Amino acid sequence: MSDRTAADLERELTMLAFVRDRLRASEGDDVRLPTAAVDEVLDELGSLARSPRVPT
Repeated sequence: MSDRTAADLERELTMLAFVRDRLRASEGDDVRLPTAAVDEVLDELGSLARSPRVPT
């Protein structure tokens, strides 16, 4: 069983919606996202969110 919470799922769906909106803005409303591409983007965004930030 997964330890994901409703908040985790909501955060992932929000990231996915952001990615979809950005792709549609650049590629047009009819753009289709292969599942593998969606998984890769969400994994990348998740790793960025978990990585320590370097102060600037």
